[in-house]
Amino acid sequence: MQALATQSVESLLPQAAAIGEAWAQECAVDLRAQERGVVGAWPGTVREARSRVLLRLPAARTVPALDTATLQLLARTAYDAARKSWQAISEPDLEP
Repeated sequence: MQALATQSVESLLPQAAAIGEAWAQECAVDLRAQERGVVGAWPGTVREARSRVLLRLPAARTVPALDTATLQLLARTAYDAARKSWQAISEPDLEP
């Protein structure tokens, strides 16, 4: 049973990463729509990542009891993917 649980969590990691990548793109689109630059460090938080995982990952809503450690892993995966995506599209903040 433990192997199945581990396997199912591992199968959710790519979905969590995709959520993070989409989040970074959404933030960039929003900034550009406001005629602002995509500049500097990633503005998101792990708390926001957790909310996005809960809202956008169907398995997070269907699993009877998504334990705290699993939710944290999925949120951290989404956050790290968002940050990495942001770094790929953002410009450095040159102001001191």
